[in-house]
Amino acid sequence: MVNLERLSENRVKLVVTVSAEQFDAALDAAFEKVVKDVKVDGFRPGKLPKSIYISRFGWESLYNEAIEIAFQQTYGYAIQEAGVYPTDDPKVELVDPAQIKKGSSFDYTCEVDVWPNVHLGEYKGVKVKKQSTRVLKKEVEAYIENALKGKAENIIKEGAAEMGDTVVIDFEGFVDGVAFEGGKGENYSLELGSNSFIPGFEDQLVGAKSEDAVEVNVTFPENYHADLAGKAAVFKCLVHEVKTKQVPELNDEFVAELEIEGVTTVEQYQEHVKATLKGNKAKASEQQFENDCIEEVLKGSYAEFPQSLIEQAVERNVARLEEQAKPYQVPVEVLLQYYQMGSLEDFKKMSEENVRKEFLQELVFEEIIKLEGIEATEEEIAAKYLEIAGGDESKVKEVKKQYRETQVVFHIKTLKAVELIKANAVTK
Repeated sequence: MVNLERLSENRVKLVVTVSAEQFDAALDAAFEKVVKDVKVDGFRPGKLPKSIYISRFGWESLYNEAIEIAFQQTYGYAIQEAGVYPTDDPKVELVDPAQIKKGSSFDYTCEVDVWPNVHLGEYKGVKVKKQSTRVLKKEVEAYIENALKGKAENIIKEGAAEMGDTVVIDFEGFVDGVAFEGGKGENYSLELGSNSFIPGFEDQLVGAKSEDAVEVNVTFPENYHADLAGKAAVFKCLVHEVKTKQVPELNDEFVAELEIEGVTTVEQYQEHVKATLKGNKAKASEQQFENDCIEEVLKGSYAEFPQSLIEQAVERNVARLEEQAKPYQVPVEVLLQYYQMGSLEDFKKMSEENVRKEFLQELVFEEIIKLEGIEATEEEIAAKYLEIAGGDESKVKEVKKQYRETQVVFHIKTLKAVELIKANAVTK
């Protein structure tokens, strides 16, 4: 028997009754466990009869072990009966230690953090603005300009290097006059302005010509590898070639080289680009509409998550980040700076905000699915597994090992819930 008391939105107290029969069975299990280590003259370890053990040591010697066994056997059923989902280990206490004796029932209490109930806001009739899918002339021109640049060829340039040009160089780096590991390269093609080298390096090659020897003076960033961080360095460079980009003209010949079916002229290509951008905008608009619909539902909903749940999730994210940093042999803080994510504390704060939103979204969809009676058919489940397998029937069995059916079912139901929200949304 289980009695439930809600202490808060995310913490409960359970009073669980262990029946006399359950406790007696736990005592028997406790004896089987304890007797293995009991040494009594005339008996091999583990072979001491229960009657002799009890006459010597009494049932009381088994109570602590039996209480633990009874808890392990009843706690799972108790939380299932109470309909709660713990997020942490429970705090367990006996209601009355005097109840503990063979042939008697006893009660224990559990205080534990649990997943909260969600307070669901309006999910039908949310007001959302749809993005325009109109394609502007300047967007078509920009797309074509990028396509032309993508077909540009680097040709040898006789003059001085400018930003955007490519220089082919040999280089070797020195710190305090000593060459350092990893600081040497030969016939390296470096596009000036690409920022692929440390700050200041590329700027000092502007103006260089073929066969020029250039000394580049730089200071490594503070967040660079530990052995070079913050140090001044000199790179001795020899310029072999200077190349500049030659962008092709927009004409029918260029269009033909693209080999687009049904497109052979500049005018046709412009219409093709416009249609492509229109399609891309339509997809982006639909995705944004979906995201905004979900966001509006989340804004009107809330749940008070236990801090233990949030802390565990944040700790997992930090652990994953630490694993990502290991191959680079850099501190986590350096990796965060590279990703422009601030300090570790900033990461934890952002991570907490994200997990709260993820957990809320999960609860919101569970509630909508329950309220609307949304189901997933066997055919839909099979089709989803096949989709995940890339349409390859032979891979479905392996996919099923990676994704439990409960995961696939929830995914299908969630997609249906999203469509329901979108279908009932009001566009501004």
